Amino acid sequence: MPPRPPKVFHVQVKTHKLTIMLSGLAPGTSIAELKSETLSALQADVATDALDVMAMDPPEIIVESEHDFELCRAIKERGRPTGALEVIEPSKLLRECGLTGWEALFLQVRDRDTGDLLPVTYTLPPMYDEDDEQPQAARPPDAEDTNKLKRKASEDLEETIDTFNTDPEGVLIQVP
Repeated sequence: MPPRPPKVFHVQVKTHKLTIMLSGLAPGTSIAELKSETLSALQADVATDALDVMAMDPPEIIVESEHDFELCRAIKERGRPTGALEVIEPSKLLRECGLTGWEALFLQVRDRDTGDLLPVTYTLPPMYDEDDEQPQAARPPDAEDTNKLKRKASEDLEETIDTFNTDPEGVLIQVP
């Protein structure tokens, strides 16, 4: 039985070091509407110089209209991304694209001169800040450590357990 489609979509649009969260989207939302929301987020006042995060070199992209970029999704094999991307048609609806409830899409920009799609550039954020200490791998517990954690049952509990027996069908019955 195929998985049920989500009732609400939360889509992440990623480019360079920037992630745009588009949440609370209905299954009937078109990809063209998603592109419009993405463009709006890129052009918002809060996104001014957003692509210049932490003094990275600003990318050479100019996005002025919905025709300057496409939304792409990672092609997956057995649930794992293959590294290849496919462009999602703007005429499709979210429910028709086979997206999951928390899908990550990528922004693929068009070359201004040729109109060809440029390769997707996205940098995964680090798991830990440079200042933070990376956690050590936990060691497996020794047999000696596990014995320390065990405790003896109280005498009252042992008496209670003794008053119960099982009948031939495995049902617990109390013995008077």
